[in-house]
Amino acid sequence: MAIDHEVRILTQDEYPLWDTLVMKSPQGTIFHSSKWVKTCAELSLKKEILYGFFRNDNLEGGCSVYSYKKYHLFSIAESNASMTPYGGYILAPQESSKVREKEHISKTIISEINKELIKKFHYIKIVNSPGISDIRPFVWNRWKPSIYYAYFFDLNDHIEENFSKNVRRTIRKGQKLDITTKKENDSDLYYTLYCKTYEKQHLTPPVSKKFLLKMINFIISNNLGEMWIARTPTGEPAAAEIVIWDNKFAHRWSAASDERFKDAGATTLLLFEIFQDLFQRGFREINLMAGNTPHLTKFISSFNPRLVPYYGVEKFFIF
Repeated sequence: MAIDHEVRILTQDEYPLWDTLVMKSPQGTIFHSSKWVKTCAELSLKKEILYGFFRNDNLEGGCSVYSYKKYHLFSIAESNASMTPYGGYILAPQESSKVREKEHISKTIISEINKELIKKFHYIKIVNSPGISDIRPFVWNRWKPSIYYAYFFDLNDHIEENFSKNVRRTIRKGQKLDITTKKENDSDLYYTLYCKTYEKQHLTPPVSKKFLLKMINFIISNNLGEMWIARTPTGEPAAAEIVIWDNKFAHRWSAASDERFKDAGATTLLLFEIFQDLFQRGFREINLMAGNTPHLTKFISSFNPRLVPYYGVEKFFIF
C-alpha cells in the first residue's frame, strides 16, 4: 500500500511555509513562529527543529521543539523554553464537520510525528498551546500527561464592568495619584524593574540580561509587541509591561514593578490602559498567562478573566 504522507524536519528555506501554517492553524501562536523559535533557540544555546507532516506535498501539521544535549550524551527535545510557555503541535484547519474524521486526521498527524521524535531523542517534553485539547494520542501511548492554566480576558469597549470592585477602586486610586502610562522602549530600564520584581521575592531572575534585552529588541524591531511603562508624577518608573501579539490575540509576555510603589495602583492602571488600547486597535482577546503561579493568580483573577487549561506530555527513554 502506497504511503501518502511524509514526516521530516523542515529546512530554513521552508520556514515561510511553516509560518503560513502557523497563521492558519487554530493552535498556532507567536511562540510557534519560525522567527520566535529560531531567535529563542539561539539565545538559549539550543537548536530549533520544526517537524512537518506532509500529505501529497501539502503541509498539514507540524511540531516545534528546542533540542539540546544533557551531559553531552542524552538528546533532549522540549517545546517550551525561557519565556516561551508553549509550542509543540499545530494542525491545519479541517474542513470536515465529522468528529470521527477530524479525530482520525489529528491522531494520524500527532502519532506520525511522535514516531520521528522517539527515534531521535532520549527525553521529550511537549507543552501544547491551549488550542490542543485532545492529548489522547499521547496518553494512549504511555506519555505522562500534565496540565497547565492560562487566564484569557475578553476585550470590549466596557471592560471595566467586568473588573472586580477592588480593581476599579485601584484604577481610580492610580488616576488620583497622577500615575501616567505611556508606550516606551527602554530595555535597560525594564531590566532594572525586572530584577526588582524578583528581588522582592528573594529570587534570581530566570533569564540573563543579555537574553531579555535581545528578546525585547527582537520583539520591537519585528513589530511583534510593545513596552508600556507607568510612572509617578516625579517621573519614576513604577511598573512596566511587555505585550506581544500574533494574528489571533495578544499575550501579556512579561511584567515588572517597583515594590516601593505597590500601593499606588500603577500595575492595575497600566493594564487597564493597555486593554483599552488593544481593543481600539482591533484585538478582542488577551492571554494574561499567570495561571500557574500562585502569588500572581490572586491579582490576575480579580480582572475576572477565563481560566483556560492547556496540556503537556513527556516521555522518558533513558532517565
